[in-house]
Amino acid sequence: MMPRRILFFVAVPSSIAVLLASAWLLLDPQPQPSIFRWLAVVVPVGVSLLLLCSSIAVLWTGGQQEAALARAARHDPVTGLGNRLQAVSRLEETLERSRQTGRAVGVVFCDVDDFKVVNDVYGHTVGDRLLAAIGARFADSVRPTDTVARYGGDEFVVVCPELRDASDVGLVADRLGIAMERPFVIGGHSLTAKASIGFTVGYGTRNNAEEVLTRADAEMYRIKMRL
Repeated sequence: MMPRRILFFVAVPSSIAVLLASAWLLLDPQPQPSIFRWLAVVVPVGVSLLLLCSSIAVLWTGGQQEAALARAARHDPVTGLGNRLQAVSRLEETLERSRQTGRAVGVVFCDVDDFKVVNDVYGHTVGDRLLAAIGARFADSVRPTDTVARYGGDEFVVVCPELRDASDVGLVADRLGIAMERPFVIGGHSLTAKASIGFTVGYGTRNNAEEVLTRADAEMYRIKMRL
């Protein structure tokens, strides 16, 4: 970004200087051939405008590319959801808000059971499409203010801000469980998938993001071990 900014801020003063010099030549009272005057104006002006437009184009294109890279760094290419970085960032934001409001922040941790079997039997393409379908159902099952992210592998995390009380996160977990009950039709295959779902709540006044995620993860594994 910095080299492009330098190019832009060099191009603008240079273009202005050339334009002023051209105007001075045009208005110079000293007798000069008219063709020389117009060439001395038109050529520098054309070059300056070309340099300025090119600099703006480079700056704009580079900015778009950096924005796309920033979005890609926080999104999972398989499901289109946020990734681990996005989940942690969102949780940190909601805990910060919780410090002011005093309201609970819920975290639901989901692990798809026996997902390796799907990859082994049907292939990774079907496995990826199944993960995308699960993520889409999860996203449809939560509030607009909640954040669903693929945490990694076959794990999903849901961050639930501004809960009325700790029991609300349990309702979110129940909806996710219901979303998994219907079979998934992937590539002509009807797949039944289940997930181990654990959840917890945190408060910005006494918890940090890592602690809340660890508790939710531990609760999920506790439930998985009971299966």
